[in-house]
Amino acid sequence: MSFETLHKFLTDCTTKEKIPGCVCWIGNDKDTLFFQEYGYAQIVPDKIRMSRYTIFDLASITKPVGTAMAIMQLTERKKIKLGDKIKKFLPDFKNKPNGEKTIHELLTHTSGIPAWFPIYILSEEKRMDYLAKTNTGKSKVIYSCLGYIILGKIVEVVSGYSLDKYCTTYIFKKTGVKTTRFGNITKKNIAATEFGNKHEKNMALKYGKASKIKWRDYVIKGEVHDGNAFYSYKGVSGNAGLFSNARDLAKIMRHYLDEEIVKPGTLKMMIKDHTGAKEKRGLGWIIDPYPELLAHTTFYHTGFTGTMCLAEPKSNLIIILLTNAIHPKVRLGIMPEIRRKVVKLTSKILRSRG
Repeated sequence: MSFETLHKFLTDCTTKEKIPGCVCWIGNDKDTLFFQEYGYAQIVPDKIRMSRYTIFDLASITKPVGTAMAIMQLTERKKIKLGDKIKKFLPDFKNKPNGEKTIHELLTHTSGIPAWFPIYILSEEKRMDYLAKTNTGKSKVIYSCLGYIILGKIVEVVSGYSLDKYCTTYIFKKTGVKTTRFGNITKKNIAATEFGNKHEKNMALKYGKASKIKWRDYVIKGEVHDGNAFYSYKGVSGNAGLFSNARDLAKIMRHYLDEEIVKPGTLKMMIKDHTGAKEKRGLGWIIDPYPELLAHTTFYHTGFTGTMCLAEPKSNLIIILLTNAIHPKVRLGIMPEIRRKVVKLTSKILRSRG
């Protein structure tokens, strides 16, 4: 089986400067079928070549691989029920609109809680109040980073561990991975993201004064790029903050699909469609993202920094694509086409195998 077409495509992506660099891992529960690095982990101020083992800011892949898995483990231990309301765990939510929202609604992005707000422009005392009272009033799928920040807080209250310690103890140590953890990361072999925080700053200024924020004015590397995770929660948040490399992320997915992180029934529940909407949502995952290319059992998640983690249990397929697409500046709209092409080429190659 030849991955030459995929190799050429990813080479072109980096040599023609669509993205600075990437690492792509493709395999199944036992075998690695393709594992290759391309381009540069950093291009400013100095050029540093990409390695297969470069560590990336996973961004929103934190949601399923960290937060949702943690929540579901706590349901298995009967510490949480999916129908439980937020107010049961977080006192600040009592007698507030979002206190009535459930764990299930948070996991599936159907709570009506807004997608985003720069909560770091508020004082620490007002942040939880904002999360407790602000709602769009809609019950459809609204992808919400704020909802997963709340889930991260619930993990901490219920388990008695900080979110990073919980994930390390009950998820990552189980799988034997070495690089997967919340930032800050001090190792050298790390992919850079944005030079400064211009994109975040421009978004935050639309919501009010952000003059008190000490915006980063250097190449962000080993620090979470996401502003809420960095400025509000020191890099440990339910919506973002995890770092890993392709090999480790593939290993986590193998253990997950082998039902070694959560039980069989829990796994089945997490990767099925709970919303029936155009954008199908499982518990932490996006379901059936490429219906014309892969089976409907496919689930995946992406990250703003340029990351993707995909699995298709029916054909025993895992695809990990990690890029530093927002280095040295954020350019929106680049990754959907690249991800789709990687999936399309992989699907074609595997079908040709018979």
